[in-house]
Amino acid sequence: MLILRNHLFVHICSVWVLSYPLKISIFAFPRFMKILKFTIAFLVIAAALFAVIIGVNLTAFKAVFSDRTSFAEGSEWIERTYSLAGLVEFMEANPQHVSIVTVNIHDPEDAILYNETEMRPLGALYSLFLVIEYAKQVESGGLNPETRIPLDEINRFIVPGWYESANRNAIRNLRSSDNMISLDEVVTLVTRHYSQAASDWLFFQLGAENVNQLTDSLGLGYIERYAPAAGIQSAIILRDAEMSKDEAVQFYLDLEAKERSGIFQSYAQKFIQDDDFRSRVKKSAPRIRDRKLADERRVHRLFSRAQPIVFTEVAGSIFRRDFISEELSNKILSRFLWAGEDPVVRQHTTIYGALFESRLSYLSAFDFGTSVYTERSYVQTVFFSDLPIAFWLHMSSNFMNHEYQRRLIYDPEMRRITALAAEGRLTEPEPEQIP
Repeated sequence: MLILRNHLFVHICSVWVLSYPLKISIFAFPRFMKILKFTIAFLVIAAALFAVIIGVNLTAFKAVFSDRTSFAEGSEWIERTYSLAGLVEFMEANPQHVSIVTVNIHDPEDAILYNETEMRPLGALYSLFLVIEYAKQVESGGLNPETRIPLDEINRFIVPGWYESANRNAIRNLRSSDNMISLDEVVTLVTRHYSQAASDWLFFQLGAENVNQLTDSLGLGYIERYAPAAGIQSAIILRDAEMSKDEAVQFYLDLEAKERSGIFQSYAQKFIQDDDFRSRVKKSAPRIRDRKLADERRVHRLFSRAQPIVFTEVAGSIFRRDFISEELSNKILSRFLWAGEDPVVRQHTTIYGALFESRLSYLSAFDFGTSVYTERSYVQTVFFSDLPIAFWLHMSSNFMNHEYQRRLIYDPEMRRITALAAEGRLTEPEPEQIP
């Protein structure tokens, strides 16, 4: 039927062309018809593809066009930050969004510190403590890395609309054929594929009290206990009816850190254990198209926070191989070395590892590595927190923070301009010339 309609349309067009007063050469007509058929076919296919793309992503398109103000935030910086030098200028001009700690593990004087004591949400970076506790329990014989885990147990931590597709894509990367994965693969989901549901599951599997004690002992009061994403979202979804999402976020931020994390841990446990509670959360969860990006961005402030300098000191002790034992340190580091498999990274470093955090308005990472040029070894943490949404989209689409941190390890010029920015001297005006 579709072919018949196309032929009919072409026939009508032919009659119109033939009746047109202009004289068309009999030799040009067949060529004209081929062009016309090609044009019609192209337009039909293009229209079909456009309809499919819009249909599949209808919710996303509605979200964009219903929240255009958020998508314009920070757009004035986009054209100025297509180079890493421009990104460093952004850091200097917007200290409220940035913290940097980069330290030479053999020479403490070779360091760059910028807003190093500002408490920043860790998000996925908290996984470092999950890996530490996992490595300790495996070494003591308390855990068997080959233990098989049903994926349904992990998926149960997924809250509707809360990085749901990201979690499922992470699990898909493991290509499980029987809906089961090993305990060791769960850690891979956490460190390489950034599954928030897997992080929540691993936290409770390791024992909430064990992980809390580890955090307290290493953080010395400057690293907050784990806040499960399932608990955060459940608490926000089931907030008081008279309370806005922004007010709910502020309510929890005003609590003591231990009380806040305790509430979120309790909510997460109820979400996976109490079917009535789980049903309430699912029924009350707003549709994606009804959510505002500005509101979602505020919710991310509820993740566990840390002082960058303290967090980096913990990572540094592991990279120096003096965390408990050299063997345990190496086991912990091995979980992050996948980031150094990139051929480009291998050109510039003899060893490189990293853990990245990326979610709405937040881009952070800790990494460690040794430059092939200077043979200097650095451990570092860089936080981009609560970024304007348009600028965050620009940065995340280009993976600018990944490239920036790698360059801090092996590029002396990048370290030089970053140090100037940290001191507020990168873009200082030129002194006036005296005539």
